[in-house]
Amino acid sequence: MTEITTHRPVLLEEAVTALNITAEGIYIDGTFGRGGHSRRILKVLGERGRLIGIDKDPQAIVHGREQLGGMHGSLSCSRALR
Repeated sequence: MTEITTHRPVLLEEAVTALNITAEGIYIDGTFGRGGHSRRILKVLGERGRLIGIDKDPQAIVHGREQLGGMHGSLSCSRALR
């Protein structure tokens, strides 16, 4: 089992700024991990915005859903198969 620990996302502001996020945009976080980048993206998304989080680690998906499920915007999480 994977241990869930505190994680500080790398280059968070730089990555999110480069995405030029809009409130109604649709985004994919292909390395969902602990949801650090996703949390920041969800803060910008509006009611119609969407974020899809993908990670190979099923524990990361569970943790992310628990931590980010109540945030503004819509979050869908999926496990990568490979």
